[in-house]
Amino acid sequence: MKTLLLFFTLLLIPVYATYIKADYDVSFGVIGKIGKAEISYIQEKDNYTIIVHAWTTGMSALISQNRQESYFSQGKIIGETLRPDVFVKFKQSDNYTKSSVYLFDHDKKKVLSHFAKEDYGTKNYFDVDSMQNIRVPHTEFSTKEEDFRFYTKDDLLSLFFNTKKILPSLKEGDQKQLSAIGSKTPNCIIDIEVPAGENRSYLQEVMADNEGRLLTIILHQDIFQSKEGRLHVIFDEEGLATNVLLKDVILFGDIRGERTYLEKQRGSISANIH
Repeated sequence: MKTLLLFFTLLLIPVYATYIKADYDVSFGVIGKIGKAEISYIQEKDNYTIIVHAWTTGMSALISQNRQESYFSQGKIIGETLRPDVFVKFKQSDNYTKSSVYLFDHDKKKVLSHFAKEDYGTKNYFDVDSMQNIRVPHTEFSTKEEDFRFYTKDDLLSLFFNTKKILPSLKEGDQKQLSAIGSKTPNCIIDIEVPAGENRSYLQEVMADNEGRLLTIILHQDIFQSKEGRLHVIFDEEGLATNVLLKDVILFGDIRGERTYLEKQRGSISANIH
């Protein structure tokens, strides 16, 4: 499904541990479950890796031609802050693969981007011997490398880890503007706000949770035909998302994400990604 991974990438803000793995189910209104995600955070000394893999399931997989996506962020831990060196987005289906690689040069305040796309299809030609049109597999490949239009010190994954430090300081009604490579806005802006008043009470009732920390993340882009991509997220005491809500998606109602598994370990462990 289009932008399924963006929905999943906002489900985890890791705590300080060597290895964290969380699984999530996502359901779509009257349709039911449409996908799953696995998110892993690995820390080895002063190096970190975050891996997200999301895929459609059931009828959604059929409709989306087995769409799946992965995000990857790797870099250094400076003090208590993640500083990415590389950020990768990878999407694939039965018809194509797309990859976007971003290399950070924090000293020069620049980001080098590399984009590649491979389309799988068919091509027709006329066979003189058989006097028939023949259809054969055909692949088209394109690539582009350039300095990215905007520099920011975070990518989507490192941002939501680093955001954990400011969450305790936010009060009901507060707003904050952030930026991250991976956002589709021209200047990579993402806004966060803490719901207040009647809106807060309504969201807590709908999400059946009035104890966790409630935060609204505004991506300023169309997610599943919602106007701004307003994701309402509830975090537990350690900063891990327990569920996510995207309200009033056209035709089908709400999209909900729910955490189904959580594992935290210390020690050097390799992530087991689907």
